[in-house]
Amino acid sequence: MYQREDAELTLICVYFYAERSNLKGWDSMKLPLTQYIKLLSKYLKKATGQIVLLAFIMGAIIIVQLINPQIVSYFIDGIGQKMPTESLIFAAVLFILTAFLQQLLAVGSTYLSQNIGWKATNKLRLDLVKHCLSLDMSYYKEHPSGEIVERIDGDVAALFNFFSKLLVSLINNLFLMVGIILLLTAENLLVGAAFTLFTIISFAVIFKTQGQAVGNFQKNREITARFYGFLGEHIGSTEDIRSSGAGKYVMNRFYQIVQKWLPITLKAHLSGYKIWITLEGIFGVGNIMIFALGGYLWYTDKITLGVVYLMINYLQLLEKPLEQLREQLQDIQKASASMVRINELFEMKSAMNVKTEESGIKPTDSFTVHIDQVNFEYEEKVPVLKNITFDLPQGKILGILGHTGCGKTTVARLLVRFYDPISGEIRFHHTPLKDIPTKELRNMVAYVTQDVQLFHASVRDNITFFNTEIADSVIVETIYRMGLGDWYDNLSDGLNTLVQPGGGMSSGEAQLLTLVRVFLKDPKLIILDEASSRLDPVTEKLVDRAFAKLMEGRSCIIIAHRLGTIQKADDILILDKGAILEYGSRRSLEDDTNSRFSELLRCGIEEVLV
Repeated sequence: MYQREDAELTLICVYFYAERSNLKGWDSMKLPLTQYIKLLSKYLKKATGQIVLLAFIMGAIIIVQLINPQIVSYFIDGIGQKMPTESLIFAAVLFILTAFLQQLLAVGSTYLSQNIGWKATNKLRLDLVKHCLSLDMSYYKEHPSGEIVERIDGDVAALFNFFSKLLVSLINNLFLMVGIILLLTAENLLVGAAFTLFTIISFAVIFKTQGQAVGNFQKNREITARFYGFLGEHIGSTEDIRSSGAGKYVMNRFYQIVQKWLPITLKAHLSGYKIWITLEGIFGVGNIMIFALGGYLWYTDKITLGVVYLMINYLQLLEKPLEQLREQLQDIQKASASMVRINELFEMKSAMNVKTEESGIKPTDSFTVHIDQVNFEYEEKVPVLKNITFDLPQGKILGILGHTGCGKTTVARLLVRFYDPISGEIRFHHTPLKDIPTKELRNMVAYVTQDVQLFHASVRDNITFFNTEIADSVIVETIYRMGLGDWYDNLSDGLNTLVQPGGGMSSGEAQLLTLVRVFLKDPKLIILDEASSRLDPVTEKLVDRAFAKLMEGRSCIIIAHRLGTIQKADDILILDKGAILEYGSRRSLEDDTNSRFSELLRCGIEEVLV
């Protein structure tokens, strides 16, 4: 509590001074003081004890810093006054001990500050990741993965000093400056007045020279995020870029971003160095003042030579907190720019309202799917689905056919609620989809696509998504129940076999691994979206056997553009330009000579190009 009040007091003082100085850079933060306090109190709450200990250690460092020059001053005056050798030796030993103690305290403060900073920033990263996972897919459609990573990691890294020891150090440096002025005033009133005036002028100049640093740093963070978003997106598309011969275009875009990045980065850092240049000039003038004043007072016998040394040493000591204040203000500026972006991310809300109460659907209830007059569009006034209506009874299989871009995958995304329809309604067992909590929905529905996401981890972790509560015996039993025993027996190290994304495992093996994931989940509805389109014939037969085992007693939707993929479907739905071209039972459509499905079968067309 004591530490939090100190932090609030310091920020209020700095903020008030900035307002009085008409500090443009501070105005550009666009972040109220309460946001700083809220962030500090939330992520440093569990580290209160460590923060108090850090404050005491840094306070002890200040005391030692103030004492050491006094010892040297005593030693110098002692030589001039021909004090006993024992007194001089005692002073020398005491100086060595205090200097050693200062180093030990510095090590302790560094350890504590790093520990506090790491824990706070890691907790913030965790909250940001959780928040991003709660957002709907429209957010990921608008923001590249690299940009999201930069926000979660890069912006948070910029807050490390803010969380570690920024405020504690700021408070202690203020105490150090006050201590220096009080000690010099005790030695000589004129010297104390001169140092007080020098400190006030230094503060005024430092605040006055603050420009648009926060705005510059914020622009730098934004273009950095854009760069990493561009980089992540194009590295993930390396194969397509090479096959399309688009390397020159990508490099041209790369150069364009880098050329914009450089001047913004230079401007941001130069705005910080401007204070450093000004500060060096101030201390140049300060040294002249001290030498002139000290020499005059010593020459007139108003102070001793030890006090002259004290003045010079304390001026050098005063330079350190003022220099740190410059760096701390720059860190606050960087932190402010990052906090603005982090705050913007936290304020982004999912367009979908997520329920937290249970839906009331019991495990014994028959799982029927009803889609009634559903319309959807990714972009305004560009319809993707138009008045889609169909039913899927418990245990039935629906095959959805159509050419690329007709809306097949969009239907699947709506069923797993990656998006909400613009109009119409989707119901599971008479319960609106929007009234089913996300966690419950994910347990009900399994969505298998042709693009399987693997992790650099063991087969076990890839199957269970790192859930250690699932026993190995259950996993192995599931693999054999699905008829994948031969595949499992060929794994080099069983469940401990390391999976390397992008290599070491074929598409078929990756798809088999996904099916085991689904089987362990025991869903009520399975959606297979072109799940076997990239498999070779041998692997496809193995996968088909696993599919057959997986679909027993469950509702299933098979999305495909090949007729052979939906041989087991009970009903057929053909889409064309987002609308239903044909819908009915498979057998009735086969028997209807006027149906599009029957025509495709008669002509032997494998690819459905409707």
